[in-house]
Amino acid sequence: MADEPISYYERRLQREIEQIDVRIRELTQEKSALQRQLLKARQEASGLSEVSRRNSVMRIMIENRVLDALRSANKPLSSYELFQNARYANFELKENTFRTYLHRLKQRGLIASAGQPGRWRAIAPQPSPTSKATDIFS
Repeated sequence: MADEPISYYERRLQREIEQIDVRIRELTQEKSALQRQLLKARQEASGLSEVSRRNSVMRIMIENRVLDALRSANKPLSSYELFQNARYANFELKENTFRTYLHRLKQRGLIASAGQPGRWRAIAPQPSPTSKATDIFS
């Protein structure tokens, strides 16, 4: 007789655990769907609808955040400050991945070291050769 109440409670607890597992799976699926919708909304807002790879979209959004932060700052910003700012675009961003984004921006000539290790500044975009020709004649 003593075994029956224990097994009854065990079965009841097991059923509750299974129900919780089902709810967790449903919530995880709902979360994934919302994340896809958010990514799509960010793509459309950023004009990135032609970019199809999720990683490329996130990289471009993070690079744009870095450039915006550097252009709006009155002083060079540290890698850490830029990283914290970039995490608003992707809260799962890892520091190593972020450093590769900084390196890409530096290689493309969009940012430069500010003279101190780990501090960055934006580089002003160079005017196109056609705009110089028009400035000469105006």
